[in-house]
Amino acid sequence: MKRRSLTTKERLRLFMLHNGACHLCGGKVDGVREKWDVEHVIPLAMGGEDDDANRKPAHVTCHRGKTKQDMGNIARAKRREARHMGTHRPRAVIPGSKLSRWKKKLDGTVVERT
Repeated sequence: MKRRSLTTKERLRLFMLHNGACHLCGGKVDGVREKWDVEHVIPLAMGGEDDDANRKPAHVTCHRGKTKQDMGNIARAKRREARHMGTHRPRAVIPGSKLSRWKKKLDGTVVERT
């Protein structure tokens, strides 16, 4: 889904709709002295919608922390999806490594791991 930028009127309407409260920490956002962002409760990459029900005001610092956490969750979800769809390629096994089924003993003989 493509992110749509908001006009000044839309940002003001969203700010007033939520009584100027940061939805992450619950604190009051002072629109004059503090920077604030419009934050998606459910990230667009995780299937969230780009509508008023999913957008809420948040302090810039609170939003930054949530975004950092969301990026990890999105990456994990993409890895899971790739694995479940069968597109994930496992790492190549290096002969003699711990992932290999063979091991070389100190006397030079090669045996199968048990």
